[in-house]
Amino acid sequence: MPTLFRALKFFLLFVLLVSLSYVTVMFLRGDDDFWWLVVRRKYTVETFLENLRQGNNSPKIEHKRMYALLKHLRPERLGNVSPSSPLPYDYAFFFKELVPTFFAPQESAGRGGIAADKNILESFRPAEDYVAKLLLLSGPDSQIIAGSRTLEGYPRRLEMTATYSSEFNFPSGLFVLDGELLNPVLQKWNGLAILDKHGRFYIKDLNALEYAFRRFDISHSYRDYLDFLELAQEEELSIFQTHLLIHNGRIAVSPDSRRRARRRAIVLDRSQTILIYDSFDWQASLYEMSELLKQRYDAVEAINLDMGPFGYAARYEDGRRKEIYLGKGRHVELSNILVFHYH
Repeated sequence: MPTLFRALKFFLLFVLLVSLSYVTVMFLRGDDDFWWLVVRRKYTVETFLENLRQGNNSPKIEHKRMYALLKHLRPERLGNVSPSSPLPYDYAFFFKELVPTFFAPQESAGRGGIAADKNILESFRPAEDYVAKLLLLSGPDSQIIAGSRTLEGYPRRLEMTATYSSEFNFPSGLFVLDGELLNPVLQKWNGLAILDKHGRFYIKDLNALEYAFRRFDISHSYRDYLDFLELAQEEELSIFQTHLLIHNGRIAVSPDSRRRARRRAIVLDRSQTILIYDSFDWQASLYEMSELLKQRYDAVEAINLDMGPFGYAARYEDGRRKEIYLGKGRHVELSNILVFHYH
């Protein structure tokens, strides 16, 4: 009997220590569930605003508790706060306009975009495992002289011509491949595609260029130009220059651009999903395509890709070509290819 009593005592002591540890951890990390244990009242947005008005705690404590709530946000955590509730001015925008959108389903072409929209060759959500790479090609057989066409662990790939080629069969405009500066000569186009060393894809405006928390005026400042190229080499970036179609949700090309042709573009929509768009039979001007990308796909950023006789694009799976969207023209020598590797 004493042995059983001793075992029960140790068990109860163990449970008490675990419970105290749990409560302590919740308190230290500011979890709002800690306060529910203490006051038996679930912490909500309504509680937060009420405590601020009544001065129950310091604003610093209340805002830390609100952050803990936002990390585990659920509709019931709003309390009785609704879009029609009268709220303090400094909190009305966030809780009335932004928070409701957090619960709304994210609309995007997504991985099912190919079936849903024949003009979207592929799409990549921000959380998806994809790797974008540039290749440098040369000769009539499009021999790869820099970069690799395949990537271990990624059975699928979508290939397409990236930027334009010069009369010397070399990428036109700024061109960097995995940190190797291949063409330092800027063109007048203000679109920059930047691929970081992990293969993530970004669209930048050359005239409002920001990278690594710094602004670079590479078309006017010699120092900025050199610093950016040095950064590209240090960070092993890949970069190509092309026409910028949309920047910050605004069309960046002139409505006077009237030449119509089959077009291809890379789009970044409001959910930060990358879309590869092809107009196929639609002959559009750059401006007309930009209008469509903005209206149909909610494009925030978009750049043009080279087309015409240079407009190659194909899809591969397990090393075999599954579909070719456009082959290069006769006697055309491709100088560069952009590849998206994915699962």
